[in-house]
Amino acid sequence: MKKQVWLMMFILVLSGCSGESEKITDSEKSGEQRLSELLGTISEVDSYEMNVEILAETADGKQEATMGKIKVADFDMPEMHAVYERMPEVVSQENTPALEYYQAGERLVINLGDGWTNRSTEDITADDLPSVRYMDIVQLLRKVEEELDTDDSGRIIYEGDSQTVFDAFKKTLSVSFTSIQPEAASSQLEVRLDDQSSIMKDFQYTVTGTENDQTETISYRLEYYRMNEVEGIDIPDDVLDEMSGMTTH
Repeated sequence: MKKQVWLMMFILVLSGCSGESEKITDSEKSGEQRLSELLGTISEVDSYEMNVEILAETADGKQEATMGKIKVADFDMPEMHAVYERMPEVVSQENTPALEYYQAGERLVINLGDGWTNRSTEDITADDLPSVRYMDIVQLLRKVEEELDTDDSGRIIYEGDSQTVFDAFKKTLSVSFTSIQPEAASSQLEVRLDDQSSIMKDFQYTVTGTENDQTETISYRLEYYRMNEVEGIDIPDDVLDEMSGMTTH
């Protein structure tokens, strides 16, 4: 009887060890696996808040930085409220130090520091502003997935001079070089995922453009949080009141 009990315990121990050996940690997963898990989260993320940090160093060594806070609700129609304390010249198409805007479907209202205006019927759209939406970034990672890899900690990474990577993120993040059109651009990319859900929680992209020995470097860091906790975003009544006479509501 004792022999049977001992044998049963031995079998249980062996089976337990076998189960442990089959577990795959995040650091052991391939870049393809990690990216596949991330792509699968697109339909799971409807809303979130985020912090945006943009750093820029121009050819003359001047450094500029801005911090942004953004709420996004991507339900039937996209809703967004974005506030940037100041915009570096190299990423501001409006050439303004401040930017706040609301997007409600096709409606876009903007404050560049001198009051609210309706831009919904003009050439500018939300696509002309830095797009940091979760879905947009993940879709771009899908587009350049053949360039991506993972490191020992399970982060999705890229470092190199791929024109495909540069062109993809330049358009989405509205990255522009004011004094040069780089003949060469090197990129660094890093994505951190939540270990449990595989949802992206941190995205970093840095690009350095060089021409005639002049360089400019622009870095984006996007930190996502409060996933699926934003119920909806409306344009406030006081904003609509300020625009009275400029738009209908």
